[in-house]
Amino acid sequence: MPPPRRGGGGGLIIGLIGGGLVFLIIIAVVVYAVTVSGGKSPEEKLTAAASNMDTARAVELKGTFGGAQTLRGELNVTKGGRAMGPVTWGGDNVTVLAADGKLFVKADKSYWEKEISIDDPYYLKSGEQWGRLDDDELNLDFKTQLSPSALASKIRSARTLRVKPAETTWQGKKALKFSTFSSTIYITDEDDAKLLRYEATTPRVALDVTPKDSGDASTLISDMRKSMGELTDSFNSSARPSVDEWKKGGCNSDSGCTVQAKIRPPFGVEKPVTIEVRYRLTAGTLTGRDLGNCTTKVTIRTSASEWASCRVSTSAWRSWAKSTGGTFYKHAQYKVIGATSAEVQALQNGLDSE
Repeated sequence: MPPPRRGGGGGLIIGLIGGGLVFLIIIAVVVYAVTVSGGKSPEEKLTAAASNMDTARAVELKGTFGGAQTLRGELNVTKGGRAMGPVTWGGDNVTVLAADGKLFVKADKSYWEKEISIDDPYYLKSGEQWGRLDDDELNLDFKTQLSPSALASKIRSARTLRVKPAETTWQGKKALKFSTFSSTIYITDEDDAKLLRYEATTPRVALDVTPKDSGDASTLISDMRKSMGELTDSFNSSARPSVDEWKKGGCNSDSGCTVQAKIRPPFGVEKPVTIEVRYRLTAGTLTGRDLGNCTTKVTIRTSASEWASCRVSTSAWRSWAKSTGGTFYKHAQYKVIGATSAEVQALQNGLDSE
């Protein structure tokens, strides 16, 4: 009887070793895949994106901003919620500056002629000018809705809701897209994730997002400070003062006419308010020959009317008074200053916290 064959166990051992090798290779592939794709979960990437946004001094937003009318363009928003940038608004190219509950727009004469509901405002010039609008014209609260901290809060909300992301790309970058009932958030698909895009229904926005580093933020804050300094020459486009009472007399000389009126401040404007008043005289009728004009300023600190006066002493008045005289009519036009020196200083001081 031949002896039993030996060595049968070697195949088993080789098989076990081979199987172990395959198992190790599988583990290595899994580890490599995890390393390549990023080790953090989508929730952890949301946390990273929120932290990165929270530390930004400012954020650049490009796209559409909803409101009474849609804005399209680029706004930079600081951590304190102050915003400035070039946009298209109602078909016009303008610069928007929103800070501390005040809204200003820099635009050319054609824009303001449509915006101001009076005929031929005397203070409008060719070129761009700063004007103040009612803050509800824009219907956006940048501090609570679009500042870096507000956007960071939106990112954290997506994590709290445990939204399952969709893998996608945005502007050539791998991204994770998180959609909720009120907003959509895109972040980079990496461990140190950053917010790429924010879309929402309240407020109605669709924006590409770029956090600003310290150097870029310092530059835009400096530009904002400079623009704020220009606001002492701005006007309030919606404020409407009126004459409470004309003072009689002062126009009995052919050398000139002293025009004086009690000016009622515009409704709903913060006090003190400075009003530039331009008095104009016409001969015979309301639309008669122009006899000249003069300009003065009055600062009103309460709701009570204040007297404002100046003297018309033009050659047209002197010629008319000497040769003809008779009935003449007084007219008043106004430029309500958009920001007093104190208001401008307060706006600029607010930037110190940025």
